[in-house]
Amino acid sequence: MIVTSYTQIPALLVDFVPEAASLIEEEADMPIREAVRDDDFALGYFNLLGNVLSYPLLMPQLRSGDPDRDLVARCFAFVEKLMESPEDGIRSAAHFQCLEPLLDAGGLLETALPFMGERTRGEAAKMVQFYAVEVDDDTRRQLGL
Repeated sequence: MIVTSYTQIPALLVDFVPEAASLIEEEADMPIREAVRDDDFALGYFNLLGNVLSYPLLMPQLRSGDPDRDLVARCFAFVEKLMESPEDGIRSAAHFQCLEPLLDAGGLLETALPFMGERTRGEAAKMVQFYAVEVDDDTRRQLGL
């Protein structure tokens, strides 16, 4: 399935990362079955990606010494789906809320790389080049730089 509308994002996130359901309920202040169908809530998809996926779920896992590999893989599978979208806004939200934070702290990008799909890895490579992020030779090789 290609993500063509922001309204698809909450339900798709729950499909890939069921652990996000309770966080979506908190963010939306409504039961999950209503939140995933609420177009007004879905309009906040940019913040949803940061407040529900990146900061409470994905980044803590990547910072931990022993990340839940299954959870991280599912998070990046979801991000890869967003990066496949023909919609610039959806790809931008994934870029800024899910990928750019990987550049903020040493080691996050390196930990995340094995879980990234082709599009996500390509976007990460562009960011490393654009922001002139210093990475080791192994990371450069994995990014195809």
